[in-house]
Amino acid sequence: MANDIDRPDDSNQPRHANSVAEETSATGQRVKGAIKEGVGDAIDDDEMEEKGDRENAAGKDRQKKNDAV
Repeated sequence: MANDIDRPDDSNQPRHANSVAEETSATGQRVKGAIKEGVGDAIDDDEMEEKGDRENAAGKDRQKKNDAV
């Protein structure tokens, strides 16, 4: 069961069976990614900015796959 909790932050794989929990988690992933992207841009850290962009995109993809809303 290590795969259930050992996913990279930029993974677009679902993390919850409950669609509301999945939606909430994906939203959090998007917010976290957007913050990393902004901070990376502000401090001129391309790696952080790219990581944030990937996390944000993965969260959006998880939300598209989810049927909560």
